[in-house]
Amino acid sequence: MQFTIANAKRNMLSVKEHNNKYQVIGKHIVDVNSPAHSHNILAKNALGSKRILDVGCGVGYIGEAIKKIQKCHITGIELDKVSANIASQKYDTVLNLGIGNLNDPEYLKFLKSKKKYDCIICGDIIEHLVDPGNLLAILSKKLDSNGKILVSIPNFAHIDVIAGLIDGKFNYAPNGILDTTHLRFWTENSFYDFIANINDRYDTKIFPKLIARTYADNTKIDSASIGRICGSTILCLQNIFELKLKNGKVPKVKYPDNFSKVASALSSAEKVNDLQKQVNELTQKIQSIENSTSWKITKPLRKVHSLFK
Repeated sequence: MQFTIANAKRNMLSVKEHNNKYQVIGKHIVDVNSPAHSHNILAKNALGSKRILDVGCGVGYIGEAIKKIQKCHITGIELDKVSANIASQKYDTVLNLGIGNLNDPEYLKFLKSKKKYDCIICGDIIEHLVDPGNLLAILSKKLDSNGKILVSIPNFAHIDVIAGLIDGKFNYAPNGILDTTHLRFWTENSFYDFIANINDRYDTKIFPKLIARTYADNTKIDSASIGRICGSTILCLQNIFELKLKNGKVPKVKYPDNFSKVASALSSAEKVNDLQKQVNELTQKIQSIENSTSWKITKPLRKVHSLFK
């Protein structure tokens, strides 16, 4: 399946899916030494933790990579039964339950559990939930005092989304930022506001920190030029955050006025085009004069004139 950053050729929101969304087709390798994928970054930042909870673990690729490097106890949570069975061969414990489903007895049992973790991984999961704030508030209660929650989410401010909106497109795709199963969307700044809202609503003390980004260029767009104008974050595919239990003012990022920059660049490009058009017209006039009979005849006179000057 070809990866789509955002905006498919047509909106695939209601297209019937025949494949299991919870399983990775083919062998997915998690490499902690490569920053190219969010799973790699999550696994690397989980190293050193001894009690890990992987929420939405799929078939267990992240935990498998961690266990190859260190000894630790990993619990996975997975909704899909087939994927949960595969993950159970790699993890110490796998809970087959639906996050947020109060009608699921296994989920209610998980809520009542007093077990604590020093690292909780939410890899590409909270954007699929109706109430992700409630989940993060619950998970914060299951952290050790020095524990951390690692969260990776798509960046809605990617240029592919913006360019599509300018063209009147908001087309869901089988994968990417506008994945058909995504219910929630964030930018870096809106995620900080989201965490501040969680703290206010649930009386939690979660402090977010951006620890990494992954990038994806759209080959149809001059990414280098756009990056020079607006900064590299507009090419960011996913933001990866670390959440810890501590007091502190939730950060707020000050971005440059990209709208004015783009408008200025477009205006400058238009002026350049106008000037180039004038240059082309003058060049044609000069060539027409130089090719005329009168210009050729008067060539000796111009030479004499130049000597006197």
